[in-house]
Amino acid sequence: MSRSVNRVVLVGNVGSDPDVRETGNGTRVAHVSLATNRTYAKNGEIQRRTDWHRLTFWGRSAETVEKYVRKGSRLYADGRIEYGTYEREGVSVPTVDVIVQDFVMLDRRSDAEADDAEELEAALV
Repeated sequence: MSRSVNRVVLVGNVGSDPDVRETGNGTRVAHVSLATNRTYAKNGEIQRRTDWHRLTFWGRSAETVEKYVRKGSRLYADGRIEYGTYEREGVSVPTVDVIVQDFVMLDRRSDAEADDAEELEAALV
């Protein structure tokens, strides 16, 4: 039997503060843009490219992102790619989202943030 895999792992910097909303049933959802950088050679010249990714966090992950993640934060994100579309002025616009299933904040925390994080972790247990 063959399997398929839809998995993406990204490490980058957050481009804007989280956009957090609540669904009709009260579930929190957060969106952030994440920049990843790469270098490559083209015609003997070193080129830099920044790619932008839209990350989506649900539930407790969204609450954590809302509280601790800010523009410039460094994140490790592990999730799956999801494609969609929406209508704008009668035109169908394609979207690509990374639905984050696991993430790690890679920035060093201040002592106050560390205390808050310990309280959050205790509440999740």
